[in-house]
Amino acid sequence: MNNQPSPPVAVSDELADLRRKHHLDVADLKRTRILDVASELFFELGYRGTSIDAIAQRLDVAKPFICTHFKSKADILAGVCGRTTAFVASVAEDQAAKGGPVRPRLAAMVHELTLRVIQGRVYLAVYFREEMHLPADAYRRLSNNRRRFDRAVSSLLQQGVDAGEFDIAHVSVVTQVICGMTTWLFNWYRPDGALSPEQMADEMSRLALSMIEIRAPRG
Repeated sequence: MNNQPSPPVAVSDELADLRRKHHLDVADLKRTRILDVASELFFELGYRGTSIDAIAQRLDVAKPFICTHFKSKADILAGVCGRTTAFVASVAEDQAAKGGPVRPRLAAMVHELTLRVIQGRVYLAVYFREEMHLPADAYRRLSNNRRRFDRAVSSLLQQGVDAGEFDIAHVSVVTQVICGMTTWLFNWYRPDGALSPEQMADEMSRLALSMIEIRAPRG
C-alpha cells in the first residue's frame, strides 16, 4: 500500500507548467531549425525552386517531421519572412514606450536593429525577393509589422522633437530614412568587410543621430 501523500495541487500545476514550457521550447527550436535551413534554400534556389523534400533532405529528416510543424511550403515562407519583421517592430515599440531622454533610446534602437538585420540578412533577402508568394493572411500580418515599426519610430522621433533633443522638419521622412538605412544592410553588408557587426551598429547609430541632433552654435 502506497502511503505517500499526493503532491500539493500547486506543485503539480507548477510541474505541468514546466513540462508544457519545455515542450514549447523544444518545438520552437525545431521550427527555428527548419526555418534556418529553408531560408538558405529559398536564398540559393528561390521559392519556386525549393521543395519540402529538399528542405527535409538538407535537415536529414523525414518529410513528416517538417509537416508536423508547418502546413505547407507557403507556411514555411511566411515563417521565414515573419521572423525579422516582427522582431524589428518590437524593438522599436520597446524603445518608444520607455521614458527618459530620447537620444540614447534612438541610438539603442538603431544599434539593436543593425545587429539583428545583419544576423538575419538571409531571412530579409528572402522576404524582399519572395514576398509575392506569401499567402494573403501572412502578407497582411507582415504589412502590419511594417506599420507597427513606422509608428514606433515616428513616435520616438516626435518625442525627441518635443523634448528639444532633435531638429526634424519632417518626422515621416526621417522615419523612412532610418528604416531604409538599417533594413537595406542585408543587401550590402559583408561579414568579411572592414567593420564587424558591432562596429557597424555603432556607426549606424552615430549616423542616425548626426542627422537629427540639435547642435550648439559655434563660437
